[in-house]
Amino acid sequence: MRALKSGWATGFVSLSAILAATPVLAQDTTAEGAATSEDANQPIVVTGSRITSGFDAPTPVQVVGAERLEQRAASNIGEALSEIPAFRSTETPASSGLSPAAGYVGGRILDLRGLGSVRTLTLVDGKRFVPSTTQATVDTNMIPSILLSRAEVVTGGASAVYGSDAVSGVVNLIMNNKLDGYKFNAQLGTSDYGDNNVFQIGAAGGWALGDRLHLVVGGEYEKNTGIDGCPERDWCAYGKINWGRNPGASGVPANNILSGVYPWSADYEGVTTPPSSAYTGKLVPTLRPIDGITFNRDGTPRRYQFGTMVNSLYSVGGESDGPGENIYFDFPIVSPTERWNAAAQLTWEATPDLTFGFGFNYGHGEGRHRAVGYRNTALVINADNPFIPRSSDPTLDIPTILAESNATSFTLGKGFDDIGPADLISKNDVYRAVASLDYDMGNGWNFDAYYQYGRNEFRRDLINGIITERLLRAIDSVELGNGSIVCRVNSDASTANDDPACVPLNPFGYGQGATFAAAADYVRADGFQTNITTEHVAAANITGSPIELPAGPLGVAVGVEYRSDQVAGDTDTLSQQRKFFTAGGSIISGKIEVIEGYGEVEVPILADTPFFDELSASGAVRRTHYNRSSDFNPSSSLNVTTWKLGAVWAPIEAVRFRVTRSRDVRAPNVSELFGPTTNTTGILNDPQRDGLQMVAPITLGSNPNLVPEKADTLTIGMVVQPTAGFFSRFRASVDYYDIDIKDAISTLGQQNIVTRCYQGDPLSCSLVTRDGGGVITNIQDTFQNVNELIARGVDFELSYRQPLGGENALTLRTFVSHVRDLITVDAVGPTERAGQTGLRGGTPPGIPDWTADVNATLELGDRFEFNTHLRWINKGFYNAAFIGAEQEGYSISLPNSSSTNAMPGRFYVDLLATYKLPIGGDGNASVYFGADNVFNVDPPNFPGANGSGNNVLFNPVGRFFKAGIRLNY
Repeated sequence: MRALKSGWATGFVSLSAILAATPVLAQDTTAEGAATSEDANQPIVVTGSRITSGFDAPTPVQVVGAERLEQRAASNIGEALSEIPAFRSTETPASSGLSPAAGYVGGRILDLRGLGSVRTLTLVDGKRFVPSTTQATVDTNMIPSILLSRAEVVTGGASAVYGSDAVSGVVNLIMNNKLDGYKFNAQLGTSDYGDNNVFQIGAAGGWALGDRLHLVVGGEYEKNTGIDGCPERDWCAYGKINWGRNPGASGVPANNILSGVYPWSADYEGVTTPPSSAYTGKLVPTLRPIDGITFNRDGTPRRYQFGTMVNSLYSVGGESDGPGENIYFDFPIVSPTERWNAAAQLTWEATPDLTFGFGFNYGHGEGRHRAVGYRNTALVINADNPFIPRSSDPTLDIPTILAESNATSFTLGKGFDDIGPADLISKNDVYRAVASLDYDMGNGWNFDAYYQYGRNEFRRDLINGIITERLLRAIDSVELGNGSIVCRVNSDASTANDDPACVPLNPFGYGQGATFAAAADYVRADGFQTNITTEHVAAANITGSPIELPAGPLGVAVGVEYRSDQVAGDTDTLSQQRKFFTAGGSIISGKIEVIEGYGEVEVPILADTPFFDELSASGAVRRTHYNRSSDFNPSSSLNVTTWKLGAVWAPIEAVRFRVTRSRDVRAPNVSELFGPTTNTTGILNDPQRDGLQMVAPITLGSNPNLVPEKADTLTIGMVVQPTAGFFSRFRASVDYYDIDIKDAISTLGQQNIVTRCYQGDPLSCSLVTRDGGGVITNIQDTFQNVNELIARGVDFELSYRQPLGGENALTLRTFVSHVRDLITVDAVGPTERAGQTGLRGGTPPGIPDWTADVNATLELGDRFEFNTHLRWINKGFYNAAFIGAEQEGYSISLPNSSSTNAMPGRFYVDLLATYKLPIGGDGNASVYFGADNVFNVDPPNFPGANGSGNNVLFNPVGRFFKAGIRLNY
């Protein structure tokens, strides 16, 4: 009989994952990092089921050992995993600019398939880990990388086995809870530009406390200084921006991807701006005498120098505030971060059959970001404003021009860089305690259970946020008869609008006037957001075999789980009143309680017969009850059922076919249902106004009317692992996946909402508010149940280890991902984003159609090791909504035409050399030095979230040097 043991206690994913792993990556390691001789040829058994048996389950799995972190000198788990093509680096320190209003800065949160991190379930030792965000996602920065044994990644739906959130897959981080000895590492890194400085240090120890107790303790510290704004890199400072064609203009595409494009109508020193009618039918607006007057820093008027094409936001050519200076994209390229964490695990073997575990985790993370500064392209300035500069030139003297045109006001555009952007400081503390037991009941039966308490304390401080109404009040000033200047609200006939604190603000030039500092202090204020997340989890499982079938034991598993996730958030009074220009907080209240039970079975049908070395089937079903409540919304409850069916056929031992069909469900989390709503702004082209490029107010946040999303997943794969001869060192797998998510929960992006409304989608139109003149006054980009989200593709994995004589060897491991489809379907029709490697604000991100990751390790004796890492991203397109000049169907007159839509690919080379030496006894030390992005490859020069570039897919740092030391004894 083949022994059955609980996958919950020993690991979690289906043993077929290991088929694609090299023997080195599959080995257990000692404290010294070398495989023990008795385990040297034994694979680690992992399973996509809670039943670990002698036959391979059908769920495809990728295994990444701790060796990967060492070979890449990765400073944390998330950094190493995000390089694997099945992942997309959606939430990292380099992508904080995508959603600064969300507030969580600097985390590393895993995202499988590019389907969103909320659809990836992250576990630690098969158990849930307390969420770090209100989206119920786990920040891997909170988990000590030095204690990682391996990561097991189920790349398919697994809700029936592991519960909600496992729509795109499961990542199980297996920790080295049997460490015996000590480990230490320290690492320094810096970019070729002298920034992005990284310091990381970690230590761990494991001790046997008598015959039955074992204690493991570890922790680490990491600090990264980050990279400041766009001017710090030439690819961003001189990068391309999309210039949108003016309404009614001809001769150029609707979208023009060009370099040398500068924001002009929100100039740092101020500039007088024309009405929207000035742009109609023209490449350069027709200016009135009052239009196009700008100012030197001291406020002296002069004429603005325009370029060859000008719309209401950007000028192609002409003057600028400086390379990379852009009031719309003033974000760090990489946010500065700091983190530390610690973990402890005590294992008590009470009896040979009963083992107790007690674990504790603490993690702290913080990051800095900034919100964009206040900007406005049409501030109304009254003719009696005392700050209006005078000029001896009548064509620049604004009072003279107003008098001649009999006008009482004009509009001024200004980006208030002199007041400055608001800083965002995010701090997060995670606490987790786990008590578990594992009981061998005999005769192949096992019982395990655990209880977890987790608490996450999050605080984000908004420093010097601008309050819109105060700024508008401060720039509308008048001069009294005694020569003093006051805010108009304090001089008019009404006393109801008086504001004694108001200080007049001079908007002409840069930080002008003796009272400027006081005025800046008046328009700014600090805000905060706090979120307290508490999680309780209690679960129990029984696994075993009730009968022995001719082909092997019938494996079964049953279990129950209770989970409670509660989030309570508070914010300042100004945020509650939505007074901040951007990045204000919101009160949050929500609780989700889950009770669920599951059953799973694995049935061996045939074994050790011609053409059927193995034939087996498996199935699982889970019934889940959700109870949802909030202080601000009605309570609700719902029941869902998930299931999975699978089969494995191995005609011979070396070849194995597998198939899985599953129904997976993800219920909306607290943040999506009851979370914060925040204000921000974004750039878009308004098709209803003939493509007018504009800045629109946007409301982001929750939607209490969401329903669960349902996914139907199919995976079909093949594994090849010869068992003898030369090819026994070769492993390969290929797996096709098809994930179809109905009622997918997502934000749509402001550009997508406006475009789809114009195309006739009623849901999108319900989210857009316009004034009487058709101008957009708000876009509700809150969470919605979109019609459908489809992902299809193929994953390849190959590994090979070639001895080179003596103790020399070459090990190769390759991951390749081909995404055939990433489709969003709404009332208008499908939008394909597979191959979209550009990143435009206001549209959902895409994913490359081909990505490859190759890791080659050359071992020379027992001292030297050289690692070469290659990463390739295929060429793609910038925006799924555009038709470029090089694409079929292009016409310059189309509302979505673009001068180009072709994104080039990128190829990165990383090198690392390691020298190992003994330090006495069984200990060893390693020193290493290397460089990432050896050839200093820049991101493709296309528009992006930081003004240029796609920081989610491409390396924004440039060449990066790293060096460090490791000790094991």
